[in-house]
Amino acid sequence: MPKKTKADIPKGSKHRKLKNYLINPRYQLKYVFWLGFGGLTLSVLNGLVAFYYIRENYTVLIDLADMTQEVKDLLYGELRMIAYKLLAFTFGFLIVVTIWGIMVSHRTAGLLYKMKVVFNDIKDGDTKLRLHPRKNDEFKDVAVSFNEMMDQIVGPKGK
Repeated sequence: MPKKTKADIPKGSKHRKLKNYLINPRYQLKYVFWLGFGGLTLSVLNGLVAFYYIRENYTVLIDLADMTQEVKDLLYGELRMIAYKLLAFTFGFLIVVTIWGIMVSHRTAGLLYKMKVVFNDIKDGDTKLRLHPRKNDEFKDVAVSFNEMMDQIVGPKGK
């Protein structure tokens, strides 16, 4: 497979698109799934506990108060609105966590993808290659260690 040069990359390809963020979809989507599942579980449990105690106290106060049924119905309607707001907040939280998860996993998947490509090319005989991580990539220390190891084994310029 011929290597791509800057001339081969279409103009405008640096624009961020979801497919550009999903370098390794299997890894990244699994990461986001577990992150979202954990967030959903904790949010639902937190919401249920909070709503249970709010409803319990709210019901006692409303039932003991001397007010018309119309006013009581209005207050119970407000309690339902609290539940809807908790639910909306949970979904908003999950959207933020999902976007954040894709962005964080992009930083790990990008360098892992580069490593795989460089390792295969070195296996095929091109020992001049080195890893050049992006500024915000995770595992930069691994890339530096790999480059130092290759310099030790074959010299700074390779074979």
